[in-house]
Parts: sequence; C-alpha cells; structure tokens
Amino acid sequence: MTFREYTRLQLAERQLEAAIGLFVVGRDRFAVVTLAGAADVILSQLALDKDNSNFTDTLMEEAMRNGAAERTRAEHGHAINDVLFINDMKHMDKEEDGFVDMDPEECAFGAIMKAMVNYIAIVGRKHPTVASFLLWVSKNIDPKKYNLSGDPNLKPEDGQGAAFKGG
Repeated sequence: MTFREYTRLQLAERQLEAAIGLFVVGRDRFAVVTLAGAADVILSQLALDKDNSNFTDTLMEEAMRNGAAERTRAEHGHAINDVLFINDMKHMDKEEDGFVDMDPEECAFGAIMKAMVNYIAIVGRKHPTVASFLLWVSKNIDPKKYNLSGDPNLKPEDGQGAAFKGG
C-alpha cells in the first residue's frame, strides 16, 4: 500500500468534482447527494477557517432577520441537510421504516449548490471548477425555479425549488 498526503481541500474538491460530473451527465443522483454532502462538510469548515461565513451561517442569519428562532450552527446545518436529504443518504435510525421520499434531482442540485457556496468562499468565483459549473448551470438550469439570482422576493413559479433558495 502506498500512502500519499492530501489536504482536506483536495479531498473536498475531488468529491465535489465527482458529484458535479455525475450530475451534469445525468447519472446517479443519490451518489451526487452523498458526494456533495461529504465535500460540503469539509468545505464548510475550511470557509470558517478562512474567517468567511459559510452557507449555513448565511441562511441562519437570513432566517433570524426574518423572525426565526435562534438556533446553533449545528442545529441549522442539520436542518438544511434534512431538507436536502443529505442525512438520509448517510444515516438510518433504528425506528425508521427503511424508505425515503425525496426528489433526487432537486436534492442533488441543492447539495452541489450548498457545497459550491462554501467552495466559492474559499477559492473564488474565477476558479475553473466554479466558473465551468456556473456556466453549465446558466445554460441548463431554470434560474427562477431555484432562485439562482438570490432575489428574496422571487417565488418559484411551480411551487418547487425548495431544495435550494439563494445563490
């Protein structure tokens, strides 16, 4: 066995790139959620280590400005991961029935975008992975459905897009 040292950023980048690759070619959405979710755990901490707010902090601050009860970062992050079914891809509690009702397409896109926000906080929008994925998104994803502009007043036209709101 040959060992090689990897930075946490390298690990997260490979996971995120694999998730994006699977997503853009229409492959396994469950693997996308798992890979993007794993990348995001690392990227979230790396963003905080650079004294940048992470995706969870940003949504938590917005929720509190809109009157939500104060929660810890961990509680809020867990709730976001529940919305995207990231936790369901990794865990099963004893009392669960073994079934998950979800929209794999929306959850996969939301999980990538959640990780991407944290990745951008670390490497910037001009990084080749970021720039190429955002270009792909601009050509292939309905910006109003997912509120990619971050417009706080935009309401999804079809009532969907709950997996990711904000940009």
